[in-house]
Amino acid sequence: MARWLIYYRMNKILKILALINVILLLCAPSCGDEQEMANREDTALIESRENIREEFETDYLTESSLSAYEVAAKQKLSDFVDYLRIITDTAIDVAFRQQAAEMIRGIFISDGVLVQKITDENIKELKVSQLITDGLENKLAIPLFSMDSIRIQEPLHRTGSVAYSGTIRFSQNITYPSMPEEIQGSINRFAEIYLTKESKIFGSDTLHVWSVRLGDIR
Repeated sequence: MARWLIYYRMNKILKILALINVILLLCAPSCGDEQEMANREDTALIESRENIREEFETDYLTESSLSAYEVAAKQKLSDFVDYLRIITDTAIDVAFRQQAAEMIRGIFISDGVLVQKITDENIKELKVSQLITDGLENKLAIPLFSMDSIRIQEPLHRTGSVAYSGTIRFSQNITYPSMPEEIQGSINRFAEIYLTKESKIFGSDTLHVWSVRLGDIR
């Protein structure tokens, strides 16, 4: 009986040891896989950062990259008109109007840029900062208008060690408030575009990437 009990206990211990070995064998690749996966993620992150640096921090841009920034500039011009309508609309909550004002600031290369303001009486130039202030204070009288024929007049070209510039041409169509589908008059306008490097934070890194902004609109 004692011998059988010893045999039983030994057999049980061996089974437990065997089970532990199986668990260790199964866990070992898993832990290794986790480490390998972590290493792959670190490698991918490093490669992504390098790709971002190579794509956006390069000092010289390709023709395809410049064309993409020209498309972005035309979109910024359209966005400016939309935000301008928002800040001058007294029926919209002031919080949204202020947010639109910040978006306008982000479109231009500086607050000192001049924008030609067309009113029913005359043509007047305003700095972007004053344009925003007047709009938020309900002092900006702008007729109803639309834009079309937005196209690149002067393609982006290098103007400095880390800068490009160009020009957009477009038509500003003044319409009647009572009949917005009818054009009262049309004016050919021009907008300067600038492509410069700006500091952007990506995680723990700060990269110097290209960014397109609008200049004077006349």
